[in-house]
Amino acid sequence: MRTYFGIHNHTYYSNIRLLDSINRPTDLIDKAIELGLSGIAITDHECLSAHMEVNQYAKKIKEKYPDFLIALGNEIYLVNKREPGQKYFHFLLIAKDALGHKALRELSSIAWYNSFVDRGMERVPVTKEELAAVVTKYKGHLVATTACMGGELSTNALGMAEAENVGDMTSAKVFYDEICAFVNYCVNLFGDDFYIECAPSTANDQRAVNAKLYRIAKAYNIPMVIGTDSHYLTKADRFVHKSYLNSKGGEREVDSFYEFAHLMTYDEAEEILALSFNNDKEIASQIIHNTMLIHEKITEYSLERKQMIPKVEVKDYPKVSAWEWDMYPTIRGLLASDDIQERYWVNECIQRLAEMGLDGEPEYAARLETEADVIKYIGEKLDDCLFAYFNTFKHYIDLFWECGSIVGPGRGSATGFLSNYLLGITQLDPIRWGLPYWRFLNKERAELPDIDIDLAPSKRPAIFEAIRKERGELGLIQVATFGTEGTKSAILTACRGYRSEDYPDGIDVDQAQYMSSLIPQERGFLWSISDVVYGNEEKDRKPVTAFIREVENYPGLLDIIKSIEGVVNKRSSHASGVILYGEDPYETAAFMRTPSGDLITCYDLHMAEAGGDTKYDFLVTEISDKIIQCFNLLKADGVIEDMTLRDTYNKYIHPEVMDTTDERIWEHLAAGDVLDVFQFSTGVGLAIAKKLKPKDPMEMTAANAMMRLMSEKGKESQQDRYVRIQSQGLEVFDYEMHLHNLPEDMIKLMHKHCDRYWGCCAIQEQMMEILMEVANFTLGEANAARKVVAKKQMSKIPELRKQVYEKINNPTAADYIWEVAVAPQLGYAFSLNHSLPYSFVGMQSIFLAYNFNPIYWNTACLIVNSGSLEDNSEEEVVDIYAPEAQDLSEGVTFQDLPDRSGKIRRTAATDYGKIAKAIGDIQAAGIKVSLANINKSKFGFAPDVENNRILFGLKGMLNVGDDVVDAIIKNRPYASPKDFLARVKPGKQAMVSLIKGGAFDDMEDRKFVMAWYLWETCDKKKRITLQNMAGLMKYDLIPSNTEAMVLAKRVYEFNRYLKAACKGRGDSYMLDERALNFIMELGEEKLLTVYGDNFELNAKEWDKKIYQKHMDVIREFLNNNKDELLNQLNSAIFMEDWNKYAKGTISAWEMEVLCFYYHEHELSCVNADRYGFADFFSLPEDPEIDKTFIKSGKEIHIFKLHRICGTCIAKNKTKGTVTILTTTGVVNVKFRKEYFSLFDKQISERGADGVKHVVEKSWFNRGNMIVVTGIRSGDDFVSKKYASTGGHQLYKIDSILEGGELRLKDSRYQGGVEEDA
Repeated sequence: MRTYFGIHNHTYYSNIRLLDSINRPTDLIDKAIELGLSGIAITDHECLSAHMEVNQYAKKIKEKYPDFLIALGNEIYLVNKREPGQKYFHFLLIAKDALGHKALRELSSIAWYNSFVDRGMERVPVTKEELAAVVTKYKGHLVATTACMGGELSTNALGMAEAENVGDMTSAKVFYDEICAFVNYCVNLFGDDFYIECAPSTANDQRAVNAKLYRIAKAYNIPMVIGTDSHYLTKADRFVHKSYLNSKGGEREVDSFYEFAHLMTYDEAEEILALSFNNDKEIASQIIHNTMLIHEKITEYSLERKQMIPKVEVKDYPKVSAWEWDMYPTIRGLLASDDIQERYWVNECIQRLAEMGLDGEPEYAARLETEADVIKYIGEKLDDCLFAYFNTFKHYIDLFWECGSIVGPGRGSATGFLSNYLLGITQLDPIRWGLPYWRFLNKERAELPDIDIDLAPSKRPAIFEAIRKERGELGLIQVATFGTEGTKSAILTACRGYRSEDYPDGIDVDQAQYMSSLIPQERGFLWSISDVVYGNEEKDRKPVTAFIREVENYPGLLDIIKSIEGVVNKRSSHASGVILYGEDPYETAAFMRTPSGDLITCYDLHMAEAGGDTKYDFLVTEISDKIIQCFNLLKADGVIEDMTLRDTYNKYIHPEVMDTTDERIWEHLAAGDVLDVFQFSTGVGLAIAKKLKPKDPMEMTAANAMMRLMSEKGKESQQDRYVRIQSQGLEVFDYEMHLHNLPEDMIKLMHKHCDRYWGCCAIQEQMMEILMEVANFTLGEANAARKVVAKKQMSKIPELRKQVYEKINNPTAADYIWEVAVAPQLGYAFSLNHSLPYSFVGMQSIFLAYNFNPIYWNTACLIVNSGSLEDNSEEEVVDIYAPEAQDLSEGVTFQDLPDRSGKIRRTAATDYGKIAKAIGDIQAAGIKVSLANINKSKFGFAPDVENNRILFGLKGMLNVGDDVVDAIIKNRPYASPKDFLARVKPGKQAMVSLIKGGAFDDMEDRKFVMAWYLWETCDKKKRITLQNMAGLMKYDLIPSNTEAMVLAKRVYEFNRYLKAACKGRGDSYMLDERALNFIMELGEEKLLTVYGDNFELNAKEWDKKIYQKHMDVIREFLNNNKDELLNQLNSAIFMEDWNKYAKGTISAWEMEVLCFYYHEHELSCVNADRYGFADFFSLPEDPEIDKTFIKSGKEIHIFKLHRICGTCIAKNKTKGTVTILTTTGVVNVKFRKEYFSLFDKQISERGADGVKHVVEKSWFNRGNMIVVTGIRSGDDFVSKKYASTGGHQLYKIDSILEGGELRLKDSRYQGGVEEDA
């Protein structure tokens, strides 16, 4: 069988800078095997991200396909020097062995490290000097080819061929010299590892290049090889690939290039390639066969390595033989160890025990011995010193505190290790709190541990900088993540790229967004397109008929969506994962940059770990910034002493110093009257705290865990069970177990594990312990069961259930154990080791709020929620414009900005929903929130304890950016708005926002300041001339009182039309039908000349003989009325600005800029009784049953409906919710997903000019007022309507008329005349 080696192939990782390929890596390999290739090389565009996945797959299929070779390469961009404006030539490199791959990693990292933006695209070239240096360093370990038509050799070969065709021998000689120089460079550098690459194609350019390359190869005696440059699998996939490329513009090859950019059989490649050589198949066959020369040079190798633990320098404790530790052999051995890391770990732990007065406690010594034994055992299995892992964490946690960040009490299973507590990695004594160590590490699971650390978001940049200062710039790299075309994204992309006779430019973006909005999601995950279209019986999902109905309107669209769903399309950085590197980072890794410039690994987390890297999780929680801000405010006012952050934290809110018996903690938790209590500030969290009323940390832990648990429909929820048994006593739990005939020993064990949670199984470890002790599971089996349940692996649930029943061997008892201990955790159960420390963070929030004046905690929350942190804030890179519908329709994404200066950095975005909710709660607690003051307000919100108020922060105002705030503070004080404007010179949007938000209220009346400012800055005219005619016409200031004036106005408008629409040759206008008719109407046909089938009008003749004559009529009128007209024109210009910037009431201004009403609510004048509006907060928390009926044997409730109204503050597209501010407070409104999508979408139309115009925006945009019908359910209002009830679920308030009457709208724009409801 004839075969060849596919040297040039792309996977979807080539898409991380520009959409390019739809090949999934393993599909590409499978198809190559199917087509009979001897192997393939993966050569993405300057990207190595597929390599580990492919390398692992090669190992997996080796037994089945022992002779199939999978090589790893890179299609780099090769340039003479790194500068903008040039052509970035393609060049192919393939690693011959492991050292060759290290060379690829080093080269790729150099390219990405020095990346820049040129002509709207990220550029990642390597210079020839850099290539030479690396190739020389790894001489003989890389194969190189000249790549595709984008290569330097092919480009010059084509230029030479074209020059020769037109007889331009001078240019041909220039191209020839370039060819010689390039080939000599490559031969000198690579020797016989250099090949000239051609491609099979019927395109004339490619065939001409192939012929020219063949002659060059012969002349230099260099083997010529074929590369199909596959971007999609087979010819049948061309339609999908073309649609994918259509979805987004960019610099890529011409469309005809991609016609043959797919895998081919030997025969197919031979037949097409022969066309370049007058159908000489012998030449084609030799070129194809030459690929086997490369195949023979490649040695198979593995990229996988055992994970290495990064080390830090530690104190060198002396080796000692400690007889007092004779009962603890592992500890004694560590004290005398030759390993400095082991001695450091054990000495630090023992010293801390002594400091705490626990060194004589046998329980603590025994626990430390157990942990030391487990760490030692696993380290030996991993062939590394595992103690170093913890020492490294300790080292960096000390650094985190020094950088000004608090470190959370703990997160996840690590809290269960005593040694972590002693080293300061966690903050809870696991023995005191009964936290199991085996969830973190145990001998049945010999693998590296995983410790998560919570930091303050604002401090992470400083922390990263400090670590890099210590370890070098490549010493800390964030882990890469790769975004894919999710279900919604695939729909939008497919719609942009879709082409048909009816849709030559793709499907309208509004329609595409509507289709994508119909995709359901569960627990934050979108349904797959397969589940949407076909349903999923295992997951109890039914097909979404609304989506199917829409997609069927576009033949072939569904196939495109299904094909591109899951395709990699972008890169980013992991939310928390970082990797610490040593002296030679290229030993395991290569690096890239995110679009915003952050350094990241080339592999995702799992692939990086497979390559030997060890991840550290540095997460961030917003609550950490709030605690830091609160401490700062308290210190600034002298309320607490000025100590280091760590000392302050340890003195006041360290978990082991907090008085958890203080009843005020539990009273405030149940009342829900403290702002932003960690984990308990959402509607669900508030409701469960109110319902369960925890009285100690363990009960709070149960509440924290239970808010995520689920119960089957019709069955008692875990929360209700908890409350029932808590109120009735544990005897009820005991009676229940006897009723189910549980054996006495089993009942005792259930009491042991469930009593402290009132008969509930709320915690993961509970379920595991019950399975181990009641059902005789091993630790490994129990952990496997936890994973099946936690990850809702529904296909494995029946098998797990069978295992439980078999091991218990008592069907009745097994039923009970399953229902009580396993089934409830099919939601999302917390680990005790996670839930308890997180509950302490909630307690810290409450402590800071009630132990000091609550104004400090409330101010801290507002500062963080408004993104008003001044120091070192975690920055996000944002576009300088909002990518609204028009951008989306053109495929604009974050990566499309013209250059890095076209992106701006800003501090964390303002969360207006949170601000509104917080201000409402603060005001309800009797604390005032004042308006911003241009001379007094700070960057963020500031406490004014003396006046019991919080001063609004300048950063919290809409359109007032960081730079403006800095300038305001720097140039204070200001005597007047005029003085301010002269010295700060803010942009118009910022100044308008400052006025609307009341920043100048101490100086002048707000509306007066707005009028003054708009008059000062509007485009007023100094005199009236014909140059003002456009404005005079626009505002209808030229009368039509005579026929001459009417005609003059028409001539003026016609003249503008001529210049805009009738451009012709030279000084003439080429007239269209409209223009021709007007000239005929004027009776000036004599001015026309015929040019072919067209009529031309001489511009000079028109102006001199017709236009100026009619303009004299207008000039006379202007001259006679210039003063009056000037006043009228400037007034009209001013009013246009007023209507654009200042329309509405003072209350409306405040909502727009501050997101709260300092004055009265806009709806306060509405007669609530007349419209039947209810006060949400006066409604019962549970829906009121209006009537009940039986259907199919089931009881159906009809609930009493209510109507509320409010101003939209924020919306959540994912959850289908809208936050509104009613006259009595903030309410979260839930809509059905389809209903939310219908009223959230933006509606556009194409006008007569062919341009799309927005005719109606979302009803849920901030500042819109709505009326909603539905029911109250806890802290949410659920939109609802029955067929038997009149009216609509939703109305938009278009305006409020005199007397509080509302003008309502009940339906979306339909393309016709809109009518008021």
